[in-house]
Amino acid sequence: MEQKLQRSRSLQERLGRVYHQPIDVESWTNKRITVNYRVPLEQLEQLVPDCVTVEEIRDTGTGMLSMCACDFSVTKLGPVPMPRVHTNEMLCRISVSVPKNGTQRRAYYTLRSDTSSRFLGLCGGFFSHFRKATSSFDRVDDGDTYALRCRADDSLCNGELTASMDSISDEPPETTAFDDVTEATDFVLELDGSCGYNFAKGKLSFQDIDYPDWDVSFCHDFSLDSSLIDYLETSFDLDLTFDCALYMGDVDQTWRRSWMYEPTPTFEETSGGHAVPADD
Repeated sequence: MEQKLQRSRSLQERLGRVYHQPIDVESWTNKRITVNYRVPLEQLEQLVPDCVTVEEIRDTGTGMLSMCACDFSVTKLGPVPMPRVHTNEMLCRISVSVPKNGTQRRAYYTLRSDTSSRFLGLCGGFFSHFRKATSSFDRVDDGDTYALRCRADDSLCNGELTASMDSISDEPPETTAFDDVTEATDFVLELDGSCGYNFAKGKLSFQDIDYPDWDVSFCHDFSLDSSLIDYLETSFDLDLTFDCALYMGDVDQTWRRSWMYEPTPTFEETSGGHAVPADD
């Protein structure tokens, strides 16, 4: 187990940097497809630091490893509107919770994020917790097919997703552990924010995200080829079970600024034996 934890740290330090995000970022998403895999909790715990808790899907004993493929445009940095900066992106994430200001906040923990924008890759690579890197992308969005193909400088992060728009519906697939699209949305997407961990500094970063009233559906006909998912499955002996793919589009989001902090327990015990919220 210790060997796998060290391997996880080395992998994440290879995949990118975790640091502060000093300003809010507003964006508009054209399309996003999130492909989700159930994985036993103890296996996913190998991939996150001790201060991060893998979130359980009800009482199934499993958590969620996901790969997002999307394109969006950044419309504002801090208080300043700007010409839209478009980006195609692929992002690998784990559903977790982290301690922040005495409470547990639901978040997704990012292992890697690739972007087609040199501007966002440069800024996000130094000022975010998304382990962001600039990569080459091809996109198809013709109304019938949505496809993204990522070719990264690090071949471990290559990926390709192709989805049929005709296959999008609210009908849950037989593979999912969720009763309906609402429950799937609540677990996978309706989070408090995103997070990352800087191993060298021993610090967490948590970012609040303002979500829209979005319309999410299942995507039933798609294919995903991800070198990173394949590597995680093989190197960390993950038992992956495909759950579902979720589709959403045409939404605005605001990614709030974040600062790294030293993680503390959610609750501390006083001398009188009472639990009180801890301060982060």
